[in-house]
Amino acid sequence: MRNRQQGAVLIVCLIFMLIMTVISASALQSTTLQERMAGNARDTNSAFQAAEAALRAAERVLAGASLPAFNGSNGLFRDCSGTSTACTPPDWSDRSATSWATVSQFGGGVHRDPQYIVEELTVQGSPSTSLDADLAVMPYRVYRITARGFGVSSNSMVVLRSIYRRQ
Repeated sequence: MRNRQQGAVLIVCLIFMLIMTVISASALQSTTLQERMAGNARDTNSAFQAAEAALRAAERVLAGASLPAFNGSNGLFRDCSGTSTACTPPDWSDRSATSWATVSQFGGGVHRDPQYIVEELTVQGSPSTSLDADLAVMPYRVYRITARGFGVSSNSMVVLRSIYRRQ
């Protein structure tokens, strides 16, 4: 009986090991992909939160009693799309933050502090008499806030925009 052995067990074990190796490699690839997706989701969420913080900081500036000059410095610009003459448009491609206002000490563990630009749009309305009362309707100013937040890595950035109305 000993001379009739042909190594069938060895071949079955090798095939079984090959199948286990393929399954293990597939599971490792799936785990790596899930790890990358979780990291990207965390990075995007951090960038979104930073951009939200920049929006709120710009709204606090606009809610103040007196506004600084909208002269193209510290992230404050006039709208250049109309007939404004004294206007410098913001440099949207400026990644060095010279024309953007920076929210310092954000502390969210992000790559860079969030930034914002506020554009003063044209005055909406004029002092006039309301139809239902003899009270004057006061004009209001509209501002466009563009904020960008950066994530944990240097490759992620979220840009948010809002409109703010001030009487």
